[in-house]
Amino acid sequence: MMAVRHIQPARGSAAATPVSIQELLEWAFRSECAQLDFDEIRASSGANMQSYGAEYLLMQRQLLGCKIDGGGRSEPHPDAEIVASAVAALPVSHGGRPMAIRIAELARAGMVPDWAPEARMVCEPVQWQSQLKHGRRHAKTVAVGKERYVYRGRLREYEVRLCPVRFRNDAAYLASLRREYLLWWGALRELRETFRVYGGLSAFAVTEAMPVMKPWVC
Repeated sequence: MMAVRHIQPARGSAAATPVSIQELLEWAFRSECAQLDFDEIRASSGANMQSYGAEYLLMQRQLLGCKIDGGGRSEPHPDAEIVASAVAALPVSHGGRPMAIRIAELARAGMVPDWAPEARMVCEPVQWQSQLKHGRRHAKTVAVGKERYVYRGRLREYEVRLCPVRFRNDAAYLASLRREYLLWWGALRELRETFRVYGGLSAFAVTEAMPVMKPWVC
């Protein structure tokens, strides 16, 4: 878990607080407990959410000059709701609804996708079995055939056994984690540009700052 900088929204006529997109997301979902609402666009305009992006929602909010009343709980800061709406409207090309949920979960935890920085490839037996007498475990082997040899003039036979192994944290696994990280990074960049181009926030100004794109090469 990464340390979260304590940020406060600007009030009144004060200049907007500069924040990175990651800080904005963590403030909205972690501090303000904003919730995703995938039906907001459909409820407010009858539009199919899959056909519109976050910029459409931001413009609609600016035109209406209001927010949708969720009711039943203490409402987050208006900017937090706008952030949640923008995340919920994430285009399919940037992950759509599954990525929106992932972004919100990570922001609430103050984390980034796990790209396994400490992972090392490990070769281990597929199965273990315990040795009851000494309480130890050892690799389970399987019979793969029999071999014969001659010893002191007699033909003897023995069973050939092998230990099946598997690899953990191999290159394919690490590559899949890094792809997931890059998809998350790309979605954050899309949200960053949305807020920088279309605005929509009253108390924050989104900066160009981004998480490290490829932390595994630093």
